[in-house]
Amino acid sequence: MDLEHRAIARLRLAAEMSEAYYGKPLIITVSGGKDSDICLYLAAASGIRYEVMHNHTSVDAPETVYHVREQFRRLELAGVKCTVNYPTYKGVPVNMWMLIPQKLMPPTRTVRYCCSVLKRKRRRWPHDYDGCPLGGKRQPPYQTRHLREYAARSQQKGHYQQR
Repeated sequence: MDLEHRAIARLRLAAEMSEAYYGKPLIITVSGGKDSDICLYLAAASGIRYEVMHNHTSVDAPETVYHVREQFRRLELAGVKCTVNYPTYKGVPVNMWMLIPQKLMPPTRTVRYCCSVLKRKRRRWPHDYDGCPLGGKRQPPYQTRHLREYAARSQQKGHYQQR
């Protein structure tokens, strides 16, 4: 079974679990990037029932915002429910430029409060919707490179056989 068919099989399983546990379709979370596009492609190819959710961060490039709007327009025409969540912090609507003075510093590579407030915070869907979310996330490049180097070293020692 190739990678695409394996991913589709896993999506179908996740959709079945969402329907069984929540009685709702699977939620595909999108950022507007290429990983999100692949998740949407796979969901459509799998034939599952799904909805799409986007967390508006207020710091995305205009092209990304336009891309998400275009995706949502196309998906809604196809009958897929799409929702945009706007972030709140301490119960108040917020954007990145409001967070910086509250946190007393801009986000850095090591202090990523922006993601926890603007993206990863568990959001309630309209009408107290609780569903099973799915989102794409690649390994950081340093981890991928580390794994490739480890595999190469192991293969040289005869401990690892590539399939």
